[in-house]
Amino acid sequence: MTAEPLFVDRGVFVDVTRDRIRWLVRMRWGAMVAALFGAGLGAFGWLPGLAWPVMAATAGAGLLYNLVLLARLRGRAQPKPRAALTQALVDLWMLTLFLWAAGGVECPFVGFYIFHVSLIAILGGPRWTLVASAAAFLGAGLLMLTHVVPTLRIATWSPAPPLDTAANVAAFVLTVAGAAYIVTHAVNELRDRERALALARDRAALEYQLLSNTLDELEAGLEVVDEDGKVLWRNKRAEELAPFASVGAHWECPGERRACERDAHGVCPVHAAREAGDHGRCRFAARVGSARGERVYEMLVFPIEEGERPRVMNLYVDRTAATLAERQLLLAERLASLGRVAQGVAHELNTPLATIRTLAADMRKALVALEGAAGADPEVLRDLDESATLIRDETGRLGRITQSLLAGGDLVRARIDDHVPLSAAVERSCAIVFAGTRGGTKVEVDTQLGELDVAADMDRLVQVLVNLLQNALDASRSHGGTLVRVHAESNADEVALVVTDDGAGVADEVKERLFEPFATTKPPGEGTGLGLYTSYMLVQQMGGRLELENVPEGGARATLRLPRAPTKRHLRVMEANA
Repeated sequence: MTAEPLFVDRGVFVDVTRDRIRWLVRMRWGAMVAALFGAGLGAFGWLPGLAWPVMAATAGAGLLYNLVLLARLRGRAQPKPRAALTQALVDLWMLTLFLWAAGGVECPFVGFYIFHVSLIAILGGPRWTLVASAAAFLGAGLLMLTHVVPTLRIATWSPAPPLDTAANVAAFVLTVAGAAYIVTHAVNELRDRERALALARDRAALEYQLLSNTLDELEAGLEVVDEDGKVLWRNKRAEELAPFASVGAHWECPGERRACERDAHGVCPVHAAREAGDHGRCRFAARVGSARGERVYEMLVFPIEEGERPRVMNLYVDRTAATLAERQLLLAERLASLGRVAQGVAHELNTPLATIRTLAADMRKALVALEGAAGADPEVLRDLDESATLIRDETGRLGRITQSLLAGGDLVRARIDDHVPLSAAVERSCAIVFAGTRGGTKVEVDTQLGELDVAADMDRLVQVLVNLLQNALDASRSHGGTLVRVHAESNADEVALVVTDDGAGVADEVKERLFEPFATTKPPGEGTGLGLYTSYMLVQQMGGRLELENVPEGGARATLRLPRAPTKRHLRVMEANA
């Protein structure tokens, strides 16, 4: 049993000390009353040889000491941790005074030293047991000295029969009873401590569980690493972000297995911070749980103990929103700059576009004049007429786009027509993309497209399809593919136009950013990263959806979903109900 109580709560510790002092006060009342009784027997001559005035004075001092202690216990003053032990030592020296006044070592009550040593041992533990034993030996030695030096002797133990026998029996009984009482009290206190310790452990376990559950529900990861680099504790989010460093294992910086910001020397900042006992941070991307995209996390390290190599707490904070906000701000600035440049380019393009459109019209007139002329090939004239018509239509579309830009519009504004023939849009787009190709990749168009109409903007729909077809053609060519397939799926509400290629597919590192501005899979100088972004925004303006995914057997599949145009029967029903 140690000197310190096993209770953690300071209030409980104070209450235990008060209870011990009260216990000593109650035993001291009994001891002082017994001493006064012995002094009375000496005063009336029943125990001749006793220095009863000394015994009475000592008992009176003990009673007065008890009254002072009771007054302090009723006050607000907090008892000191060693107050009970100090009082037990005072009682031991008071016993020495009683024995000196009762004849020294000849008195049978000298065995009460065992009582006091046991009491101090229970209250204070091994160290105080040695102190109490030394004090008891010193007291007994002083009593022995009174027999060697007669001048120090103030009393003799010489009771007349049968008081001598009664006194010996009383001394033996009181010694045994006192020892049994102290041991019983110590056992009860030990049991109380064990129960209190069990309750404290249960409470600590409950608090730990509550805290652990609370920390597990945090969106941030939290872990504690000791001075040797071993993980002491971590919550669930930390386990998800760094599953390679479990509890009890050696901690590793996420940058050692994932992309992480490093310092100029290529060292993870968290490693350096842990070694130096200072703050540190690094940022990395991770896919958490069943989430589709990666999240951006920043790991912060904080020392939690002083020392050359202190323990540290690592905090994983989700910075995805802030990173996206920064990226969106940067993209907005780049798009604003691009818009200003586009307006300048649109202004400069108007004149050559008008010239091309005029020349295309003149070319068609010349082709009409050549019809029926001698030596003219009708097939060639028909191809040239189709090309001239396509040039006229596309320059007209470009002119409308430049006029929209000059009027303060943008590239993603759409004018919805309820009846846009899907086959006409696909045919026109294929003519633009595949008109100049010779051999290699071919396009295969579903014949059922002619039966489907969609609610869309014809020019914008062609713009989207041209982009999707051109991307499919480039992907097939770069991977040695030979086919781009266009087919449609429909239901009562929407039409899904699917463009499939047999290229290499979309790389995982850019799959989540395909519809962001300036995101491209093409080599530098071959793509602006605005095609899919513009197409995505145009489709949204037309009330549809654009999806891009890899095909299991190889290649990519772009799915354009648009509202289906009402059928004639549906229109008649609507007119009848109107």
